[in-house]
Amino acid sequence: MIDYKYSAISSSGESVSGSIAAASKSEAVRALIEQSMSPVEVQPAGKPARKNRVRNRDLEALFSNLADLLDAGVPLVRAIELLVSRSRNNGLTPILNDIRTQVANGTRLSEAMASHPKVFTSFAINIIRAGEEGGFIEDSLRNLAVFTERSEDLRGRILGAIAYPVFLVVTGGILFLTMMVFFVPRFQIIFERLEKRGELPLPTIVLLKFSALLKNDYLYVGVIGIIAGFALWKWLRTEGGRVYRDHFLLQAWGIGKIIRQYAISRFCRVLGTMLKNGVPIMASLEISRHVTGNIILSNAIAKASESIASGRSLAAPLNQSKQFSEELIELIRVGETTNRLDDILMKAGDSLERQANRRLDLYVRMLEPCLLLIMAVLILFLLLALLLPVLQSAGSLT
Repeated sequence: MIDYKYSAISSSGESVSGSIAAASKSEAVRALIEQSMSPVEVQPAGKPARKNRVRNRDLEALFSNLADLLDAGVPLVRAIELLVSRSRNNGLTPILNDIRTQVANGTRLSEAMASHPKVFTSFAINIIRAGEEGGFIEDSLRNLAVFTERSEDLRGRILGAIAYPVFLVVTGGILFLTMMVFFVPRFQIIFERLEKRGELPLPTIVLLKFSALLKNDYLYVGVIGIIAGFALWKWLRTEGGRVYRDHFLLQAWGIGKIIRQYAISRFCRVLGTMLKNGVPIMASLEISRHVTGNIILSNAIAKASESIASGRSLAAPLNQSKQFSEELIELIRVGETTNRLDDILMKAGDSLERQANRRLDLYVRMLEPCLLLIMAVLILFLLLALLLPVLQSAGSLT
C-alpha cells in the first residue's frame, strides 16, 4: 500500500485535504469517490507535484468558461467547483480552490482574485469589480477572455516574427567565431615570412590580430564582456537607465514606430475595455498607462490624468506630450465630444495593431536578406583576407 495526499471537494461543497492508503493512484481516486468526494489532486506522499505555470491561455479559458457557466444560471461557487474539476493545470487548481473557499465565505470574486496578484492583474481585477458593481459580470469576464486571447496572439505573432532572424544571428555568430578561433590561426604560420617582411595586406593583419585576440585572450575578453554587460544591465534597471532605454526604443529608426504603435495600441484597448465595463476614468488611466511598458508614454498619460482630475479633456494634454499621433488625438477628441470614447479607443487600438503588424511583417521580410547579406560580407572579408597574401605571392613569383 502507498500513502497518497489528496485535495478534494466534499458532498457539502467544502474543500478537504488529507492522506489515504491505496495500492495505486486510480484506487485512491476510486476510494475518494466512494466517500462522496470529488478528487481535485492526488499525489504520492512525500512527492510534491510540480506546479505548472499559469499561462495566458489558461486564464483565457477560465474567464470564458466562467462567463458561460454564469450565463447559463449556474451559481458562482458551483461554477468555480466545476472549473476546478475540469482544470488540467495543477498550478491553477489550488488557486481556484482558494477562490472558491473565499467566495463561499462571502468574499466578492474580485477580492478573492486580488489575493493572487501574481496570477490576476490589476486590470482583470478592476474589470471584474466593475462587472460586479454594475451587474454585468458575465460580459466583463467574456471581454477579459477576448482581451487575453488577443494579447496572447499578439505575443505569439511577435515571437514568431523574430524567431528566424534570431536564429540567423546566433548561427552566423557561432560559425564566425568558430572560424576565427580554430580555422584562421592555422594560416598564421604560413604568413609569418610575409609578416616579417611587412608585405601582409591590411585586411589580413586585422583578421590575424582579431583571431589572436579571441584565441589567446578569450578569458580577458569574456570577463570584460561580462562586467560590461552586468554594468549595463544594472544601469538599465535604474530610473535614468529605463528612461534612456525607453526613449531610445521609441526613437530608433524603423523599429521605434512599431514599438510605439504596439504600446499605444495596448493602452487604447485596455482603456477602452475598462471604460466600456464601467470602471471610472481615473482608475482606468492609472491602470492602462502601465500596460504600455514604456516610461515615456506612461509619464505622458499620467500628466493627462492630472488634467482629467482638474476637469479638463484627455486629448489636449496627450497632444502636448508629442508622443501620440494627430489622428489618435483627433479620434479621442471626437470620442469625448460624442460620449463614445470607449468604442473609439477600442477601434483605434485595433487599427494601430493592424498597422504595426503590417509594418512588422515588412521589416521582418527586409531583415532576413539583410542578415544574410551581412553574413556573406563577413565570410567574403575572411576569405579575401586569407587569399590576398597567396595572390600577392603568386604575382611576385611570376
